[in-house]
Amino acid sequence: MKTLFKDKKGVIDLPMRLMVTLIIGGAVLGMIVYYISSNCWIKENLQVNWYPSVITLSENIDTYSVEIVVKDEKGNPIQNAFVTITGLGYASGKTDNKGNTKLDLTIELPEYRNEGYLDLEVRAGDCYKKFYQEDAIKVVRGK
Repeated sequence: MKTLFKDKKGVIDLPMRLMVTLIIGGAVLGMIVYYISSNCWIKENLQVNWYPSVITLSENIDTYSVEIVVKDEKGNPIQNAFVTITGLGYASGKTDNKGNTKLDLTIELPEYRNEGYLDLEVRAGDCYKKFYQEDAIKVVRGK
């Protein structure tokens, strides 16, 4: 009997090569479709400003306010960015159409400490990188 294929190893390995090609091709095609269908190709950084950067605790004040402004790299305000303050207290909220939010929080500084810090986190959709600043706001005990 005459053999049409001189390289029998190529014929035997053909199904495995086809499967590997289909799997890799499917994964690459999936990534291409994801990037084409998504609204952004590269995530942007957020510009976040807050005031105050130092809070002095007073015995007659229970709630303290922190104002946060969130903008994109071009300086455009970002609406509905989710802002969270954690650490010695907790507060969260969303920015308005001007990228502003004002968070009110109750700060609990233990008696044995004279200072502490609050952390700030901002998330603003899939096209922006998460902003996180550890020890963003210093809290000191008033005299």
